[in-house]
Amino acid sequence: MVSSRVNGINESATVSMSNKAAELKEAGKTIYSFGIGEPDFTTPEEIIDYAFKEAKAGKTHYTPSAGIMELRQKIAEKMKRKNGIDATASNVLVTPTKFSLNLALYSLIDPGEEVLLPAPYYVSYPDIIKLNQGKMVTIPTDENYELDFDSLGKYVSPKTRVFMLNNPVNPTGKVYSEKSLRKLSDFIIENNLYLISDEIYEDLVYKGKMFSPGSIEEMKERTVTLSGFSKSYAMTGWRIGYMVAPVDVIKAANKVQQQTLTCAPSISQYGAMKALEDEESVTKMKKEFEKRRNLAVSLLREINDLSFYEPEGAFYIFPSYSIDRPDDAISLDLLEKQNVIVTPGSPFGAEKHFRISYATSEDVIREGIGRIGKYFNGQ
Repeated sequence: MVSSRVNGINESATVSMSNKAAELKEAGKTIYSFGIGEPDFTTPEEIIDYAFKEAKAGKTHYTPSAGIMELRQKIAEKMKRKNGIDATASNVLVTPTKFSLNLALYSLIDPGEEVLLPAPYYVSYPDIIKLNQGKMVTIPTDENYELDFDSLGKYVSPKTRVFMLNNPVNPTGKVYSEKSLRKLSDFIIENNLYLISDEIYEDLVYKGKMFSPGSIEEMKERTVTLSGFSKSYAMTGWRIGYMVAPVDVIKAANKVQQQTLTCAPSISQYGAMKALEDEESVTKMKKEFEKRRNLAVSLLREINDLSFYEPEGAFYIFPSYSIDRPDDAISLDLLEKQNVIVTPGSPFGAEKHFRISYATSEDVIREGIGRIGKYFNGQ
């Protein structure tokens, strides 16, 4: 009774594991969850207070479909200051975080056109591409998750339209260097493509430096930059983010938003306005994530069967293992035998891997990774 378009997509592996963790906790089990990528902090109090004040003042109505003008202006100023992207409010559309991926693809591709996607990739990308009637073309990366620019051209066809990139990368924690991103930009220009640059983890870089391809003058009209407030400000439940793009793309995406969501939630937009003034909370959370990263890395290194790329950003580690079992079976084993939740690697485009989110307490990291060690040491 449902459409073939919906039947062709999968549930989110990360959300599914999070739901499973919630069920088990309700059943009274102690669960050590490394599943969903969500900060365990509460949204900073001043953001909550400001949004509450605005709600009490009656700011509970529709906003302009592209977002409150003051917020769009603040985002444009932030993009100039932090990302080096020359933007004005006309280049900004405010929208619920993940929905921006759909808006970007819906605005850029026609049915059957191809989207180049480096693997491993964010688990939702393939199904979002399918939902928008695009065709995913997977681009392999090396052991350091770098692109092979010498062979990249063979993946381009007359139907190729978009290159989709997450930086820092979920699930690997990879942070692409400015040199790599400039080479990628040259490739995009040479092949007359568009870049969707998902930079939701931009504030969580521990090694290296964040660089936005949209800051390159020649890429200004070819880049859709996506970001938001979920990860940097612990505002996942507020569902508020934005896209920065050429004016014609923003106008197109705004039409879709008008006919779907109408606008992003007003109270979330006011919270976002206050968040843009709060660099102190971002810095504090980043320092805490870095401590947790260092702890998780040191503990995982003690498990003989695991190997992994040391993450430079975001809050994930993506270990591989050598035993001859599929990753979904390993994940189920860890849940049933050790009460530990991880996310299988296959939905991210990498078999015999699993993802750990260290956006959790040090106690959970110590006990949970200890249990992972017991499991692999006992094989």
